[in-house]
Amino acid sequence: MFFKRFMQDNTRPAVKKVSQLINNSSHKQKKYISLMVVPSYSTGKTRTLRVPRALFHGVIASMLVISAILTGFYLRSNYFQRIAQDLDMSLTQTENRYYQFRAYAEQVQDGLIGAAAQIYEELNETEYRAQSALDEKAQHHQTELEVILDQIEELERQIREFDEDLQTIIDGLSARGDIIPPVAALVAQLKTSQATLRESSLIHNPPANDTEAGVGFLAMGMVGAVNYIPVTHCTVQEHLQVLINELNVQRKLMDCLESYRVLMDVYLRNFPTLWPVSGAISSYFGWRGNPFGGRGSEWHSGVDIPARTGTPIRAAGGGTVAFSGWRNGYGNTIILDHGGGKTTLYAHNSRNLVAVGQYVARGDIIAHVGSTGRTTGAHVHFEVLVNDVAVNPVPFMREHW
Repeated sequence: MFFKRFMQDNTRPAVKKVSQLINNSSHKQKKYISLMVVPSYSTGKTRTLRVPRALFHGVIASMLVISAILTGFYLRSNYFQRIAQDLDMSLTQTENRYYQFRAYAEQVQDGLIGAAAQIYEELNETEYRAQSALDEKAQHHQTELEVILDQIEELERQIREFDEDLQTIIDGLSARGDIIPPVAALVAQLKTSQATLRESSLIHNPPANDTEAGVGFLAMGMVGAVNYIPVTHCTVQEHLQVLINELNVQRKLMDCLESYRVLMDVYLRNFPTLWPVSGAISSYFGWRGNPFGGRGSEWHSGVDIPARTGTPIRAAGGGTVAFSGWRNGYGNTIILDHGGGKTTLYAHNSRNLVAVGQYVARGDIIAHVGSTGRTTGAHVHFEVLVNDVAVNPVPFMREHW
């Protein structure tokens, strides 16, 4: 309204000269502010606008207020814009941190999954290795058990063979106890020592938990008797210990047998049990008819074994040559001393091959078959003498070369 009235009151421009405006100091001029409007073109007229001072000041104040308000709004808008930008930046950084943290969390989770998988794999591998080690150890123990059992079986086989050979000799010579008393005494002593050794063995004293088991071990006696010794349910090490004890006992028995074998070798090695030649006996020990066709009978102190001339004659046992030469009626003769009062005689030889004092082993060739002396053909006259008394040689002749 004020502006409209102002425009109506000033419809007619009041243009005055500058000098008049400057020199005019009227009361009205003090209440107004004159504004000079100079057109930008030369033909235009310069105009002067008279604005009330209060209105001018009010407009100026209003403009300043409006400018201040606008400036405040502008600054406030910038402030809020900066706050929005800061919030947006903060949200962006937070979002970036969130994604980084999420990526890191996924990476950590992947690492944990990988570590768990690796640990699981290592556990499986450790369990597999442990199981493999247990299986290998069990296989090793089984192999040791088999080896020890094989050793025990071999020892038992050797003991059986030794017992069989020894029993064969004992059976063959036991009929003449007066001939081999040292051997019989040694055998009896050996049996006693073996029985004592077995009674003191740990094999006959198993652990306290005598639970029946499906495994047994053989303990051989002197002449092939077999004893089954029960083994309790125990660990592989205890089984091995029992086997080792059994093996030690078997070794002690073998050592015992070996020691007595050395003692008996003196008798068995030299004892005359070998046939001097192979063949059939044509004339036995004792009384016989005259081989030359005469009447009556005569005493035959040995056995005759026919063989071709030149056939090797072997020593019936080990011994020392006591005689090697010619004897009336016997021709070329050899006498071997086997110790213990036992001697053997080999007569009618075509050739003697040993000298007096020489030691010969069982089976050594000592002469060749012939027909020297009082004889009807080529043969070996074989005698066995005990304490210089001729005895029947047949019980001694147990082996052929």
